[in-house]
Amino acid sequence: MAIKISVMLTGSHPMHDYIWMAGQIESYGFDELHIADDLIMRPAWPILTLIGHHTERITLGPAIVTPKIAHPVYHATNLAALDELTGGRAVCGVGRGGLNTLIGIEKPYRTTQMLREAVTVMRKVIARDAMPFTGEFFSTTGELLLHQQPVRSEIPMFIGTWGPKISQLGGEIAIGIKADCVADPEYLKILRDNVHIGAERAGRDPSESEIIIGPLCSISMDRTAAVSMMKQLLAIFLPFTSPMKEAHGIDDDCIRMANAAYLEGDHSKAESFVPDEAVRAFSLTGTPDDVIPQIEALVDAGATHIAFGPPLGPDFKESIRLLGEKVLPCFRSGT
Repeated sequence: MAIKISVMLTGSHPMHDYIWMAGQIESYGFDELHIADDLIMRPAWPILTLIGHHTERITLGPAIVTPKIAHPVYHATNLAALDELTGGRAVCGVGRGGLNTLIGIEKPYRTTQMLREAVTVMRKVIARDAMPFTGEFFSTTGELLLHQQPVRSEIPMFIGTWGPKISQLGGEIAIGIKADCVADPEYLKILRDNVHIGAERAGRDPSESEIIIGPLCSISMDRTAAVSMMKQLLAIFLPFTSPMKEAHGIDDDCIRMANAAYLEGDHSKAESFVPDEAVRAFSLTGTPDDVIPQIEALVDAGATHIAFGPPLGPDFKESIRLLGEKVLPCFRSGT
């Protein structure tokens, strides 16, 4: 069973720690390393520059950037620079942005069109296409021409989404989708089917679409500690997981109480409000023996690429070792 296996890190670590963290991840043979571009943490582009300079093989990119925070041209020039630095190892996820409400940016009224235009503009910049573009959300003039010659005229992009409709867009215009916080095979099947709808609509082969699944991950030989850490993370993130929390019937009152307790500093109380169903729906949590069957179920449901998400586990070094030595080998050819 050969699929891509990758890791995503957030901007929650001290900057210089990313050098040895990325080195560990690359040394185990993971395919890609994604950096979350969350508003409340260190931004992705400087972290990617740092680790791009200190790695040799692994594919790198942000997951995701949102054109509602910065214009697509800004993301395109950063992406081209990262591709230059790494000799063509860049990849990029583009999406609506789950935390935009924190700065007063509401959900776009036509998200699909906004993302379609954003990807179009980014591709034009990287391809050094100076034809003017006028869209509903973004525009460029004929004077907008990247001064340097990019390493590649096209850099792989995927659409970050949890929703069926945007999944169709990923199948239509991108290499596929990345769905973070997804660990339920049945929900994955819904996203997979919609990616394939989009691919077929564009005359593309659905089997070539990437279905990147980025479940939250907390792995440790101490199952209790792993679950505790995951529930604390979910206390923060559950309010931002629509439409998945509704699809899984996660009670809004539990979410509000968990989030309030966490923000008040009572992490144990916050854990008590996070249901076990949320842990199963959004994460791979427990020992390697616990998570390997979950990954197999996701692959059977259509995942082509698993990207282990934060927090990875109570002890980063132990978690990377367990993922690299116990989990990764199970999904390589000939194993």
